[in-house]
Amino acid sequence: VEFSFVDFRDADAVAAACRPNTKLVFSETPANPTLTLTDLAAVSAVARARGALHCCDATFATPLMLRPLALGCDLSLHSTTKYFDGHNMTVGGVVSAKTAALAERLHFWRNVHGNIMAPHTAFLTLQSSKTMGVRCRAQAANALKVATFLETHPKVARVVYPGLASFPQAELAARQHAGGFHGGMLWCEVKGGSAAGRRLMDTCQRPWSLCENLGAVESIITCPSVMTHANMLPEDRLKVGITDGFIRLSCGVEDAGDLVHA
Repeated sequence: VEFSFVDFRDADAVAAACRPNTKLVFSETPANPTLTLTDLAAVSAVARARGALHCCDATFATPLMLRPLALGCDLSLHSTTKYFDGHNMTVGGVVSAKTAALAERLHFWRNVHGNIMAPHTAFLTLQSSKTMGVRCRAQAANALKVATFLETHPKVARVVYPGLASFPQAELAARQHAGGFHGGMLWCEVKGGSAAGRRLMDTCQRPWSLCENLGAVESIITCPSVMTHANMLPEDRLKVGITDGFIRLSCGVEDAGDLVHA
């Protein structure tokens, strides 16, 4: 399998990277952990013009934020481990197809490989999905309050959240995200690099939890440079925007005042 990494903020860059043998365009919006957005309609048009399928990983978005198939994508992917579950109980994923023909191909290969959820995992996922709307709206409200607070913090160099006016792709977020819902994820850059990030990880108080998951009812804090992306070469990590002081925040459903105070 041949592949190319492309900046999906630029549909023209995606078009330029397509080759005669390109079969799949794989996007993620908002992207983990940088929260960069993909214009799904524009990239879907690029893929369609070249006879390729467009699959979007919308795990951070959840169906509350956007419906990739309605925006032109052929396939929509979610890690159910995150917001569908919301309670750190299960590991799973789901892929949806735009056409019956694609769905039949997916079912065939799933049957061939046997990669299906265990019955109890499926049961827990279905049960927790019933509260996803309530949970995610509370998480998004907390994320906006935490992001707004961090923008004024003297030890924070930068805050990125799609619901902020300062967000680099605010116009696309407003146009593409349904009902002003911008999700529960944000990131900030603390002054002092990875040492400051480590210090924050060591001293951050409850209700924040230190771990690598996201989307749960508990608020989770992560320093990618020393945790989730520690195995990347520093130059590669910096190239995609993950700085030494980069802190990823997954807001839960706790009291916003408690999260800010901690």
